Amino acid sequence: MAHKKHWLTVAVALLAAGSLAGCTSSMSSQQAKNAFKQNQSSRKQASGKTAKDESIIAAAQSLNADGKYKQSNKKLSSINLTDLNKKGFGALKTEFFSLQKSNDKFLLKKTQSKGNSAATSQASGGNTTTTTTNNSFDGYSKYVGDYYFYNDDDGDRQQETLTIHDNGSVVQNNNDGSAFHGTATIKDSGAHGVLSYDVTTGTNDTKTIDANVEIDVVWSNGEHETYYGYTSYDDDIVLTDGNSYDGDLVNEVWMQ
Repeated sequence: MAHKKHWLTVAVALLAAGSLAGCTSSMSSQQAKNAFKQNQSSRKQASGKTAKDESIIAAAQSLNADGKYKQSNKKLSSINLTDLNKKGFGALKTEFFSLQKSNDKFLLKKTQSKGNSAATSQASGGNTTTTTTNNSFDGYSKYVGDYYFYNDDDGDRQQETLTIHDNGSVVQNNNDGSAFHGTATIKDSGAHGVLSYDVTTGTNDTKTIDANVEIDVVWSNGEHETYYGYTSYDDDIVLTDGNSYDGDLVNEVWMQ
């Protein structure tokens, strides 16, 4: 009798194990189906966003072609820049910044034209016009060009790109679609112990540098800003304003 009871116990245990295995298999299958549906849904959403952003950029291109640069930038500002950093948006991201750069180039010319008109004064024997551009970068060509913002603090900073032209004009593009315009002059600098990031490490580690040049920018709103330029150990051109930010960070550092 005891022997028979033992086999019954074993049979019950085997049935329970088989039932549990079937349940586990069923759960895994359902999880796989859910994951597949979620993946399909995510792809549809991404495809929809791509089509929407393509439509916005096409409209912005049309406005740019018509000379409506401010409206074109406004149209671009409706695009969520976090989408452009996702996989599959590379071509759109390139076109976005190319178009924005084109808009800003023409807007800067218009701003300078208005500034020159305002600065024109009536003088004896004719008019005298004060221009906003200069030739101070003639001997400093390596500091002319496009820079990117080194540390955006996980997206909390608005700065994105900085462009310095050889005539001294400056454009700062921001990640909210806005742009700042100004004029810069450059000169040699002997400043020591200027705060910057150790850009060769790709981290937020700070260091102090000896500046080679000072770039003084007067923005269109009248504010002044000074950047200290130097060459990193990897031969990259770097600009820093030398100011601390949020305790252990640097306020603005830009790299070519």
